[in-house]
Amino acid sequence: MPKGCPSFPKRKAHEESKRVVHINGSHHTHIGDGHLLHKQYKGNATSTTKYNVWTFLPKALFEQYRRVANIYFTIVAALSLTPFTPVRAWTTWTPLIIVLGVAMVKEAAEDYKRYKQDKEINNRAVEVLDPDTGQYVTKTWKDVRVGDIVVVTKDQQFPADLLFLTSETEEGTCYIETMNLDGETNLKIKKAPDETKDLNQPDFGTFKNAVIECEGPNARLYQFTGNLLLDGKTLPISPAAILLRGCNLRNTDKVVGAVIYAGHETKIFKNAAPAPSKRSRVERIVDKIIFFMFGLLFSFCIIGAVYFSIWTEDVSPKHWYVGSASATGLYKQYNPGEPEFVGFASFITSFILYGYLIPISLYVSMELVKIAQSMGYINLDRDMYHAETDTPALARTSNLNEELGMVNTILSDKTGTLTRNVMEFFKCSVAGVAYGAGITEIEKANALRKGQVLDDRERPEAAKYRERFFNFYDERLMGEAWYSAKDPATIEMFFRLLAVCHTVIPDGPTDVKSIKYEAESPDEAALVVAAKAFGFFFYKRTNTTITVRERTPRGTNDVEYEVLNILEFNSTRKRMSVVVKEKANDKIIIFCKGADTVIYERLDPNYAPNDEMKASTSRDMENFGAAGLRTLCLSYTEVDRDWYTNVWMPEWVAAKTSLEDRENKVGEVSEKIERNLRLLGCTAIEDKLQEGVPACIKQLALAGIRIWVLTGDKMETAINIGFACSLLTEEMHQFTISVYGVEEIEKAEKAGNKELAEQLSHAAVANSIQTIEETMNSKREGSLFAIVIDGKALSFALSKDLAPGFLRIGLRCKAVVCCRVSPLQKAQVTKLVRDHGDTTLAIGDGANDVGMIQMAHIGVGISGQEGMQAVMSSDFAIAQFRFLVPLLLVHGRYSYKRITRMVLFFFYKNMLFGVTIFVFNAFNAFSGQFIYNDFYMTLFNVVFTALTPVVIGIFDRDVDKQMALKYPGLYMQGQRNEYFNFKAIALWLLSSMYQCCIIMVFVLIGCNATEVDRDGGNPYTMWQTGVLMYSCVVITVHFQVVQVIEQWTWAHHVAIWLSQVVWWLYLLAYGAFPLYFSTDLYNLFVGIVAPSPQYWLYCLLVPCACQLPDFFARMVKKLVAPFDHTIVAEIQKKLQRAGRSLADEKGQEPPSILAAIFSGQANKNRGFVPPYDPRSKFYGLVSSGARSSGRIDTGVRNPVLQHLDQELADNPYRSGRKKSAGLPGISPKGSSAGAAATAASAASAGNVQPVADTAANGAVDAAAAASAGAAVAAAPPPAASSAAARVLPPVIPPGGHPNGRAPGRLPPMGTPPVGLSGADTMPSNNSDAPAASSVPMPPLPAVGLAPNARNKLPPLTQGGASIPALTATAAAAPGAIASPGAPALAPPATANSQEREILATYTDALQR
Repeated sequence: MPKGCPSFPKRKAHEESKRVVHINGSHHTHIGDGHLLHKQYKGNATSTTKYNVWTFLPKALFEQYRRVANIYFTIVAALSLTPFTPVRAWTTWTPLIIVLGVAMVKEAAEDYKRYKQDKEINNRAVEVLDPDTGQYVTKTWKDVRVGDIVVVTKDQQFPADLLFLTSETEEGTCYIETMNLDGETNLKIKKAPDETKDLNQPDFGTFKNAVIECEGPNARLYQFTGNLLLDGKTLPISPAAILLRGCNLRNTDKVVGAVIYAGHETKIFKNAAPAPSKRSRVERIVDKIIFFMFGLLFSFCIIGAVYFSIWTEDVSPKHWYVGSASATGLYKQYNPGEPEFVGFASFITSFILYGYLIPISLYVSMELVKIAQSMGYINLDRDMYHAETDTPALARTSNLNEELGMVNTILSDKTGTLTRNVMEFFKCSVAGVAYGAGITEIEKANALRKGQVLDDRERPEAAKYRERFFNFYDERLMGEAWYSAKDPATIEMFFRLLAVCHTVIPDGPTDVKSIKYEAESPDEAALVVAAKAFGFFFYKRTNTTITVRERTPRGTNDVEYEVLNILEFNSTRKRMSVVVKEKANDKIIIFCKGADTVIYERLDPNYAPNDEMKASTSRDMENFGAAGLRTLCLSYTEVDRDWYTNVWMPEWVAAKTSLEDRENKVGEVSEKIERNLRLLGCTAIEDKLQEGVPACIKQLALAGIRIWVLTGDKMETAINIGFACSLLTEEMHQFTISVYGVEEIEKAEKAGNKELAEQLSHAAVANSIQTIEETMNSKREGSLFAIVIDGKALSFALSKDLAPGFLRIGLRCKAVVCCRVSPLQKAQVTKLVRDHGDTTLAIGDGANDVGMIQMAHIGVGISGQEGMQAVMSSDFAIAQFRFLVPLLLVHGRYSYKRITRMVLFFFYKNMLFGVTIFVFNAFNAFSGQFIYNDFYMTLFNVVFTALTPVVIGIFDRDVDKQMALKYPGLYMQGQRNEYFNFKAIALWLLSSMYQCCIIMVFVLIGCNATEVDRDGGNPYTMWQTGVLMYSCVVITVHFQVVQVIEQWTWAHHVAIWLSQVVWWLYLLAYGAFPLYFSTDLYNLFVGIVAPSPQYWLYCLLVPCACQLPDFFARMVKKLVAPFDHTIVAEIQKKLQRAGRSLADEKGQEPPSILAAIFSGQANKNRGFVPPYDPRSKFYGLVSSGARSSGRIDTGVRNPVLQHLDQELADNPYRSGRKKSAGLPGISPKGSSAGAAATAASAASAGNVQPVADTAANGAVDAAAAASAGAAVAAAPPPAASSAAARVLPPVIPPGGHPNGRAPGRLPPMGTPPVGLSGADTMPSNNSDAPAASSVPMPPLPAVGLAPNARNKLPPLTQGGASIPALTATAAAAPGAIASPGAPALAPPATANSQEREILATYTDALQR
């Protein structure tokens, strides 16, 4: 399994646990037990096919008969061969053979492609050393055996899993590409063992006594446990010496390797296990409907069998002309003397006859539609195409398209998912002093949230130091400035650690500007590039040495370090160490970098500077974390040479050569040397947010989707990034669950009493959950909540007794952030939410997200910097997090509506058709008589109604894509499953029953056999009546589609009208066949049916009568209580009638400052207008963002803005006429906080608001905030819980607010209203207090405002005096941008006509 997965499958009993490989041993050699050498190991021939010539038929049939419907249709076809069948056998076998045949041919074609690919791979050529002759010969891959020595040349693939023995490079290294293995395109370096790297290719002819002892075949791609026994030595084999099948050799001319695993025992084949099968919720409901239809079918059969057996026994003897009394032989089924047999025969007849209740083409049509949706829409959507990486969206499965429209909860990784995973060295702290003057994106966003704009202009002197991975400047460290710092020795060691403690490989020319670094992670590359920028240039690496060009106060020197040991990083250790020896003085030093928690535990308590430095470094790390930076602690210490050589090194070799539990043993030995460390400081690396993440999260929240972020970051970092990307807002009541900082728990841990510490932690988390739930219950309805929990507390929250409570509070939150979580915890949290019943979507980009992605209902992988492991395990792949919006709100919603409507139409039409057969049979005493010809009965599903449901599934659409994005609340219809719940299914089926009754009444009464419809006097015949009834059914089901379609396309017209035309063409063509074939239809249509005017009248009248009740019900629903999409469709039609598109309505405006921040482009300071002071009655223009939010609170409303708001509310579309009444369920402009506060509960209210215009959530009053704190404070928690649960109500500045309002937040991310320029799209904090940058004001006298007249600007007064009386006082208002005595305001160059008019009106009001 890929790296980071939480667990591995258990080893099966027959799998080998240990393998012994004799390198270059002859395969004809017999070993001790008489068997040939390596005979027990598999060969290298591989096969990926599912079938062969002998197994194709049984296996393919088995695959088809896993579907219950196919079993049923086969039984029906088999029963049609019996004497009890009412239809000809070929009419039931033909559609079954067609459906099964098409599916099996498809399987055969796909498998044949796999066979040809296998044949090509197995016959590839490779050079293999012949152990008998000592010469290299060319063999095919399939002839390679375990133990063979093979030669692979540049750009070739490795034929098997090999032990890397040597290459043509001096260092014994090679580069490989693992694209076929894990999807990663960056090259990885591999190293041959020192004992074999100097051997040449001919030397291996005498290489006879080498043996490999290793673990058996397994799926662990990045781990290998084994030893090389050579010349009496036992040498541990590193995973870096293993070359895996499927990888390509790059940048190296030739390598030599020995085969360890071959064929299906290679790691790539061990990882080829199929992903867990996922079925959508809609498919599971379809299965239930089919079982219901089966139940209905059996009910019809039982009713008919019982009734007919009773009628045959009691009534038929009275009808002498029936002749049932003498029925024998083939007519024994009508003998009144054997009612049991009569009932059995009638059951079989009915079972065949009513089979049309089950749609035979449903599965085929669904598969076709889903493939079209995936390949035609999702894969080709330009809105989900990432041009920078040339990456389109990819639907890796088509089974879950409709599930995308029903997502309730998104569980997301952070690094590489919300962020770009493009690391830059940004700040650092060395010897307790913080360095770095940059401003992160998170700091900019948080400042904007508070109504501030930071000066982030880059210094000219810093530009020369900028390069990839490095965005740092501090004049105290750059160049030679650090020589004169307070503690230059510590700074020097800090830089040296950056240059030495890593596994980075230098590539290319060895000069500072041209060199490139191949790193396992972007973090490591950033640290090495930082060392280079500080004067410690790492430029050369061999298997055992690292060379660094160091620029120190003593001069510039090339220093070579011998790498003695590398103690690798893993998720358990959370640190990495390198043991090196300076060749100049033979000092042994261990450099260690890792998380602060693990480094602090291993600091030397006797080293005096550690305590002081620990306090200052912790403070700096908190500040860095608050800025959204990724921090890492650095430390080192000298190691005693004698202890290292005589004590530790033997233990290390024993652990490294152990074949059992090697990883744990190595970890235990590493603990012994990673102690008594000296703290150097910490680094801070910035991982920028992806473009469009804040707007995406806000839009998903408006769609009613909860978002859980599962990250390995520290809590402070996660919280600040949550605010920056709009995941957390100040309107949310934030709860923190943590067990860090609880005194009793820390005491128990220091005392080594782990059991007590766990008990106290469990109790603290339990009390936190209970306290949070009580607090939530005390809040008013519509309040927004968020929870932040750390990994340690999460481990207790996921326990069996606390998980239900944690889930309850989590589901009531709009956002949940889980910090410091492991890959296993990610999967556990996903399982917890999934098992509750919510439709979950997990999204991630790395191998540590695979478990989470596979556990969720829908897995989405992001093709990012961490390779393609997540993509290879996912159901859908996208390049950016923001593409979730079109994937869910457009494709998911469309697919859900299309699939559900198609399935409902299938069951509706089959119910209608099947019940007409049942009712007519009931009129015939359930004797098995049918009114339709058996051939066109068979064609009902596969011809006459086959095209229409497919067109519905592919082309149906209620609103355009732009409207679906503008009104994300429409997505909640899928979350509530409005189109496929019990009510919707029942209404469709009841509609079919009603329409069946209408058809039967009209046709059977109107076409009475005693009536004539023409001058010739010919009465109605049964087959003529059958053609009429069938025509009514075909027309009615298509008229039903006409009713429900919201938008017509050419495909709808073709499907609906062509299907009906094909029915009449069929009657013409089939009636022309000879009598023995066409039977009842011979010349029936041309000679009898078509000349009848009553037939054509009924073909129009009966379908209309069937549709009238449904039509009236839909119209009443549309007028009285319309669906949300109906209202949005009306808005769309209104725009279209006005000749405007949605883009015209929204306007084309330059991006806001916030958008510029997250786009990674340079910002231009557009100027900042501070908010109003609550004591001032001076009015000034504010940003259009604040204006659109409708929450500009100054104590008294600005009359200009009030007039504008009224106009927007009355006439939102500028159509030239007032809107008479608001549309139900739509709030085009958030004019009140109360209306906007219900955005979180829109799922229950059914409200839909445009994302660009939705008002921000209303502020929580001071009393509510106080009650939030009181609810938590009043609860009597145990001592351990006081720090475990911290309730963070909306922040109130010191002194509070005069009107008790909470501070503001970011304005809506959407576009400002029409007529307002984007040049002033600035956030307002909606606060009654001045901005942080404003100068405090003295109190101002009260100002009165006359009542407003509707649509009329009121005069400005102050207690009867005119406004100029305020000139002297108001001029000092920091929130103003003009004074009453100022000349007319000049409009900006970008202002449009409407804004110029507003400015003119405003100036006039001031000067009057």
